Formats: sequence, structure tokens, C-alpha cells
Amino acid sequence: MKKTLFALAALGALSGVANAQSSVTVYGIIDEGLTGGNTQSANGGAVNTANGVVKTTGLGFTSGNQSTSRIGFKGSEDLGGGMSAFFTYEIKMDNDNTLGLSTARQAFVGVKKNGLGSIAAGTQNTPVYDAVLASDPGGVNNIAGNLVTTSFKGPQGGLVTNSGVMTNQPYATRLANTASFKTDNFSGFTARALILATGANATETTTNTSSVAGVGGAGQVKTSDGVTTQNSSNNQSGYGIGVDYTWHKLMLTANYQGFKATSNSNVLTTAQTIFSPGGVTTAAVNVQDTNQYYAANYDFGILKAYAQYINRKMANDVNSSFFSKYTAQQIGVRSYVTPTIEAFASAAQGKYSAYPSITGTNGSTTFTPGSARLNAFQIGSNYWLSKRTNLYAIYGQTATSNYNYTSASSNTISYNQNNYSVGVRHTF
Repeated sequence: MKKTLFALAALGALSGVANAQSSVTVYGIIDEGLTGGNTQSANGGAVNTANGVVKTTGLGFTSGNQSTSRIGFKGSEDLGGGMSAFFTYEIKMDNDNTLGLSTARQAFVGVKKNGLGSIAAGTQNTPVYDAVLASDPGGVNNIAGNLVTTSFKGPQGGLVTNSGVMTNQPYATRLANTASFKTDNFSGFTARALILATGANATETTTNTSSVAGVGGAGQVKTSDGVTTQNSSNNQSGYGIGVDYTWHKLMLTANYQGFKATSNSNVLTTAQTIFSPGGVTTAAVNVQDTNQYYAANYDFGILKAYAQYINRKMANDVNSSFFSKYTAQQIGVRSYVTPTIEAFASAAQGKYSAYPSITGTNGSTTFTPGSARLNAFQIGSNYWLSKRTNLYAIYGQTATSNYNYTSASSNTISYNQNNYSVGVRHTF
């Protein structure tokens, strides 16, 4: 009897240790505010002047203005010997949608070794996005006026594609089908790397009643001796690297990422939709997406100063002379005016060259658009009711000027947008 009681006590103790070694945390953000603004486009020159100025306005309650609303689950388990397993599953939420939950933002699992680093696989942030999260004066909010993280909120809608400031134009935020490695801190240095690898290849063989030898175009159709073989492929690949250095109150970051989507369709298509900002790699359309991001910030005590530079080029893999290009440089500050009132501001300039309009498999160019100059600024403030809850007010403006819409005419188009939001955000 005593032995039985002792065994049960020992089992209970071991069970308690096991429970202590594993933990799961539920976290999230709920953000809702009154949001509005307007967009405006104007045609210049002798062409299309009859259209005049086109203006849209809007006002209404929207979700995720300062931070995208989300719910997530993350956990870790101590494996012993400095090893641990971990996971994260995070879903976007829309407060103004009856369905509530939306797309997966992050979903990965991995292992970590203390003193070395971690490896993980799944849907993850790109190195550039991780760096922007740590070095943006506006905290990567979703209001217009930031040229490193282009976005907008409100019923008025966003600017047209030609403006150069579409939502998340400067970088891909996160990708599925990735593996990552992140180091621990070594004398102020940390590094991260991401590998993208996914492919779908198929060969279909059919027997024909008649035989015609030859090779088809798209799809690589081959016919010989009454047998037709058709190959199809759809592959995405690439990598990203980032290095951060922290010394006292100074933080520096340098990042590069290059992703490629290929298929055997061998056609020229619009490069704009290759790696979507929503987080899931889109179908291959023969495009190379390269991205650089550099930033620095320094904490002066009374305020924190920021400097950022970003460059992105998306070129067609069939013909690299067809591409779109985006560059921007931005400075900003962030400071606590009082222990509960925080203020931030940023100003930026940039340049955007749109993807040319092309037709046909061989890529006949309808027109090659010129480069647009970009200007933007944003100001905002937080009133902290507690460590988890704050009221916010954010205002931003973006402007695009001297955009040559067609190479056959001298008219230019300007696009302007102002965007604001006041609301409340709670984190848990």
C-alpha cells in the first residue's frame, strides 16, 4: 500500500514538472476607430483635361487603424539541455465583419537552442518586414502618409494603381512555405534568414488517334507517335537575410530579400501581383522581386530619431527590361510628451516607376510610363490609459506628382490623399 501511494505521488510530481515545462499564451489586439479622408486626382496637359479633378471622400468606423486587429496563440515547451520547441498561430480579425476572423497572418513551428538561435517553418514574416516593425516611427500603422509602409484606412478608398502608393507597395510582409533561422544576440549583433521554396510540376500523357510531331508553345506540348505529353510548372523560390546591430541607444539594420516566381507559360504578365502583402504566395507569373531596406534609430532620451531607406524592384523573368521600381527615404521622431501622452511624426520622399503596359506573348509595349515623385508626412499621438489600452489620433497625407501616363502625350497626372483616424486600441 505504501509503495502504491509513493508511486502515485511520484507520478503526480512528474506530471506537475511536465505541465510546468510547457505553456500556451493567447494574445491579440482589438483596434477600432472613426476614420475618414479624401483622395483626389487631376489630369494635366492638353489630354483628358475634360475630366477635370476627380475627388472622393468618406467617413466611417473601421478596424485595425493603428494596428491590425488579430488573435494569436503561441506556446513553448522545454526540451531540456537548453533546447525548446515553440509555435505561433495568428489570425487577422475584422471587427466590422460578421465573420470576425479573416486570413492567417503567421503560422509556424520550430525549435530553439539557447546561445545559438532558432529554426522555424511555415507562414512567416519576411526579414524586411521584421526590420520595419522594429524601426518605423509610426509603429507600422495603417493610415496614409508613410512611404515605407504604404497603407490607408477609411470608406474613401485608396489611390489608383498608377499612384505608386498602393497598400504595402514597398515590400512583401509575409510568405507561406518558408523556413527561417534567427540567431541569438552576439555582442549586439543578431541575424535572420528566410528561405522560400514551393513548387508544383506535372506531366500529363495522353494517347491520340492521330499523330502530328512538333512542340507547342505555352505548356510545352509535345506530340509524337500518337502520344501527347504536356508539362506544367508553377514554382516560387528565393531567400532573405537581415542583420541588426544594437549599441547602447543606437540601432542599425540592413536587409535584403529576393523572391522569384516562374512558370512554363512563357508569357509577359503584370509584375504587380507576384508576392501578395496578405501573406500567401500567389500563382507564378514569371517575376523576380528584389528588396532592400536600411534603417537607423537613436534614443536621445527626450525623443527617438529615425531614418529609413527602402528600394524594391519587380521585374518580369521572361524579359527583365519590363519592371516596376519603388524607392523612398523617410525620417521621423517619437517622444513621450508626458508619462501618458506619446507623439510621433514622419516625413518622406520617394520615386515610383510603374510596370509598362504590354500585350502579346512577345511583349509588345503599349506604353512605358514615366517616373512619379512621391511626398508624404504623418503625425500622430497616443494617450495611454494603461499599459494595454490607449486612445490614438493619426493624420497623414500622400501626394504623387509629374506622372507621365502615356509616352505618346505630354500630360501628367497628380494624385493626392489625406487620411485620419481617432480610436481606441486594446492589447491582450
